[in-house]
Amino acid sequence: MAERVDPRRETNTFSLLLFGYTVGLFRKGLRRDLEEEDLYGIKESCGSKRCGDGAEAQWDKTRSIYKLLWRRHGREYTAICFATILWTEINSISQPYGQSKLISYFESSQSDISKTDAYYCAGIVTLLKVASVFFWRHIAIYEFYLGIKIRASLKSLLYRKALRLSSAAFSDTNLGNIVTILTKDINTIEENLWMMMEFVIAFIQTGTISYLLWNRMGNAAFVGIGLLFFSLPLQIYLCSLLTGIRLRVGKYSDARLLLTQETLSAMKIVKMYGWENFFYKKIAEARKKEVSIMMKGLYLKFAVAIIAFLNSKLTFLLLILCYIWLGNTTSTETIFYVLTLYYDLKMIFGWTIPYNTSKAAEFRAALIRLNKLLNTEEVKKLREQNNEKACLELDQVTVKVKSDVILKRVCFKVDSPGLVLVTGAVGSGKSVLLKTMLQEYPCEGVVNVRGTVSYASQEPWLFPASIKDNIMFGQEYNKERYEEVVRCCALEYDFSLLEQGDETLVVDRGANLSKGQQARVNLARAVYKDSDVYLLDDSLTALDVQVQDFIFEECIRKFLDGRIRVLVTQNVTHMKKVGKVVTLEEGCLVVHQKVVSDGRSAVTVEEEENTDASTGGDNRTDDNKVYQETKKQGKVELVVYKKYFRFGGGLLLFTAIMIGYILSQFLESYSDQLQTDWVDLQKEVLDLSNTTNTTALETKTTEKDVTFVWYTALTIINAITALLKFYVLLRFCRTASINIHRIMSHRVINALMTFFDTHLIGNILNRFSYDLYNIDESLPFVFPDMTATLFVCAGSLILLVNVNWIFLFPSGLFIVGLVLVRMGYMPTGRSLKRLEAATRSPLVGLINSSLEGLTTIRASKAEPLLRNQFDVNQDLYSSAYFTLMCSTTAFEFFMDVLCALFSTLVVVRFLFFDHDISAGNVGLALTQVFMLTEYIQWGVRLWADVENHMTSVERVLEYTNDKNEEHTGKEPDHWPKQGSVVFRNVTLSYQNTTRPVLKDVSFEIQSGQRVGIVGRTGAGKSSIISTLFRLYDFQGSVLVDGVDTKQLPLSLLRKNISIIPQDPVLFTGTIRSNIDPDNLYPDEELWKVIEKVGIKSLIPELDLSVVEGGCGFSMGQKQLICLVRAAVRKCKIVVLDEATANMDAVTDEMLHQVVKDMFEGGTVLMIAHRLASILDCDKVIVMDKGEVAEIGTPRALLRDKRTAFYSMCKECEKIKSLVD
Repeated sequence: MAERVDPRRETNTFSLLLFGYTVGLFRKGLRRDLEEEDLYGIKESCGSKRCGDGAEAQWDKTRSIYKLLWRRHGREYTAICFATILWTEINSISQPYGQSKLISYFESSQSDISKTDAYYCAGIVTLLKVASVFFWRHIAIYEFYLGIKIRASLKSLLYRKALRLSSAAFSDTNLGNIVTILTKDINTIEENLWMMMEFVIAFIQTGTISYLLWNRMGNAAFVGIGLLFFSLPLQIYLCSLLTGIRLRVGKYSDARLLLTQETLSAMKIVKMYGWENFFYKKIAEARKKEVSIMMKGLYLKFAVAIIAFLNSKLTFLLLILCYIWLGNTTSTETIFYVLTLYYDLKMIFGWTIPYNTSKAAEFRAALIRLNKLLNTEEVKKLREQNNEKACLELDQVTVKVKSDVILKRVCFKVDSPGLVLVTGAVGSGKSVLLKTMLQEYPCEGVVNVRGTVSYASQEPWLFPASIKDNIMFGQEYNKERYEEVVRCCALEYDFSLLEQGDETLVVDRGANLSKGQQARVNLARAVYKDSDVYLLDDSLTALDVQVQDFIFEECIRKFLDGRIRVLVTQNVTHMKKVGKVVTLEEGCLVVHQKVVSDGRSAVTVEEEENTDASTGGDNRTDDNKVYQETKKQGKVELVVYKKYFRFGGGLLLFTAIMIGYILSQFLESYSDQLQTDWVDLQKEVLDLSNTTNTTALETKTTEKDVTFVWYTALTIINAITALLKFYVLLRFCRTASINIHRIMSHRVINALMTFFDTHLIGNILNRFSYDLYNIDESLPFVFPDMTATLFVCAGSLILLVNVNWIFLFPSGLFIVGLVLVRMGYMPTGRSLKRLEAATRSPLVGLINSSLEGLTTIRASKAEPLLRNQFDVNQDLYSSAYFTLMCSTTAFEFFMDVLCALFSTLVVVRFLFFDHDISAGNVGLALTQVFMLTEYIQWGVRLWADVENHMTSVERVLEYTNDKNEEHTGKEPDHWPKQGSVVFRNVTLSYQNTTRPVLKDVSFEIQSGQRVGIVGRTGAGKSSIISTLFRLYDFQGSVLVDGVDTKQLPLSLLRKNISIIPQDPVLFTGTIRSNIDPDNLYPDEELWKVIEKVGIKSLIPELDLSVVEGGCGFSMGQKQLICLVRAAVRKCKIVVLDEATANMDAVTDEMLHQVVKDMFEGGTVLMIAHRLASILDCDKVIVMDKGEVAEIGTPRALLRDKRTAFYSMCKECEKIKSLVD
């Protein structure tokens, strides 16, 4: 794809001034939906890498986000502020002068202003209007440039910080916190960037206007100004409370996002346990807390708005009254001069100061959260001393996690090439030992690592990219080494099965590969890197015995020969082949130079096939864009608005709100008309006071006073009505937001498993974070603003036409022109808004996958690779955002031009054509048209913004349309009683594969039987389990106690089958919520099971906190907790899906004994990993290519040397002795 360019750099001055360079983009938008190749490029100074490098260097010097922003961007910010303040001052002084003089020219009795003076004043007003068009639109572009720089700097800095977070730091932060800061807080900083400038402008402008008012009105001016200032301290105090509220909202948003991410990541487990409703309620509870605090912020904002609105409405009235009470007479010029000045003052105190004070609170809260994260603990940088002899040394090292001592005064040294095996019981600290060598944990003592290091984690970590990219992981491609690594990691056969080979795209956590494939790709990544030291954390445990032995010999012993290798393992056979074995016992190190067999066999059987049962490796997009989303095309459909209105409270309520807006605007327009009538009557009273016609004088005086009373009453009523309608519409939008999240989370949690096979977590989290933020925070304010502004515009046009019907035709043309400009913009604006949302998903996805593999990333020294990927993704997002802002600014420019032409036309009509319109009505018309030109372009922009924001609603509602699992069915009494399982002609195919993974599978399991299921990769073992739990639709039937599972409610089926999964998953919460989330069992029963499993010493109390991902527990300990979870349910059927993969032989035997004791009389299905564990099974099912290849008792199958089962077991000494 061609490099994107910034068109502003290549266009001519004329095109730059008139935004001509955007015309081509609008033409494309009218013809078709825009794609990534249509986006503009960004300036080099806005590039993510350049901004990130500068921000990182400045952060290292200052360690303060405030100083960083000022030193990096203060000069540019100040220049833009100075230009804006200068122009605002010129406009504030010149506009009221020119406008009031022009209006007073039309007084019938005046003689001070000549026609030439009127032309001069009209020229000032018109020139200011035209100059404003060019100034505000072009200064906006420079503001966008600076905003992009700051956002790119902060997001890049945040990601780089995330790559350096220590394990201890995750007690203060989590994925939800980081995603919220990335998608919400940094955007808040960017959006509120100019708040400080607007404060400065407001105070300078207030001083200028106050002087001008005093100069014209004398001491009476202090009444109006004083009343405005009187409420300011209260407004500022209320807004200061918003900082704390915003911090609390951020905290609850973090918690909700973390819960959402955990649920999505473990959705298969959630569904197997039938916990959808529990997690839905848990997320709903987090959302309720978030919204509760959010509403407090809303009420505070509303209180500030009430004070500001009442102030702005009533103080002008009191100002004029005070001026009259002090014995002054009012003229048309004075009234409209003061009115124009007071309009600016009213905007400052009624909008700018209160609005920006609340924004300042949000800005400060966002900076506090970001600053806190950036100051969290980092890991020590692992220094690789490449020029020295490779060495691993730990001297008197003690590692503590919180108050728990994991390693105790460990001394360990390897200073020459060789293989060292590390073994030990579950939770003894094996993984912590390796991570300590990588300096992932803070410790006491000395850790000395010389030479380059490679690391393979215990739990395979893969990121969304091709398999080849996962293996190379930023290293240069060496064809010979790559092919040898693929061979010695036993991946050649797997690649031959995958349609795209090593170019197959890996989805989140490698879910479209089998556990064994994940483990071998994870190992291949470590091996491909040419290092001096290789740390391999139980990398062979998920593999069958033949593959284990092959990789141990060909890869670890031969290919890596001549290097330092530390391998964590429980395989006794491998221990016998090496000279040095290290055993960890309760955090202490015991070294054995010779291994003595303890009689236990650790020989394993075939590795697990596709555990997520998703794609069989065929999930691959054509353009290799992993996070690419399918975008909607065309305008936002009417059904989206209908659903939004329904979620808000219904069309009837919305109609009632609109009637309220119409009433409010009628009162507003009528009060403006009364104000004009009062000005004209005041002029007539002044004229009559110089005559002897006392009757007419009294009549006009009475009429003037009555008009003023009505004006006062309507102003007060209008203020109350306006506040009520704004509040009700705000609540309407907030209710819609709450209901949308409720429906979306419910639909996603209850979606079919195929939904999670085809939607990446990053894309889903994008909907739950940024899109929901738009619906939560932006739409509830943009929508009421748009509605109010459009009604104000309509009211102004009606008043204008009421002054002189001749304006009806140009007003109609003006409206048609604006609608045509909007029609030309909207296809481009919608398309770019969707692109902006879609290009954000890779940022969220990369953060998500990176945090899951931090240790691997740091050990592989892959931070530059991922930083570069983040920068590429962010530059794409910045391009989408910049293109959207350019097109939006051009749209506003074209509207401003139309507004300037229309206001000029009105001025020309009054100035060059004779008329008998009163000065008051001329003032009303000019005041309304100047206000109209500002409001109407703002209203049309808000209209476009609403539709753009509705794309977020559209994106979120997409997830409410996906098909959900069917939970209805018949509930048999006392089912199941025995636990028999029958498969009849079961055939299963996944959504995006052509070949079935189960082919006409039939077998029968009697109640109480223990059955082992074995087979090679892709044989269909886990697919049998998926079918049993009805995770996917299948052909044929599965009967449990004679009842077809398709006829049962899913919740009933899944809650009556227990599973101990291959990947142990713990959720944030407590031990109790992880074991018994629905609180169905008393504490005594839980403690009884915990004691039987042998982990009572591990769990001091049921309310023990479990943090994100079960940090603090080893893989084996997590597995034992999962055993408690399954055992406490006392189901008639229990499934062990390679449940002992991460356990030592003693714990393995203990677990199977517990299963025998606790599930005595129940039916047990075991996907076998260690053959010794299935020797006493009643039956073994051997799967091959989706079919049942063999079925029978273990001994019967072993006696026949022709069976596949015999071939699998013949290398195991224990089984061989039984056969012999």
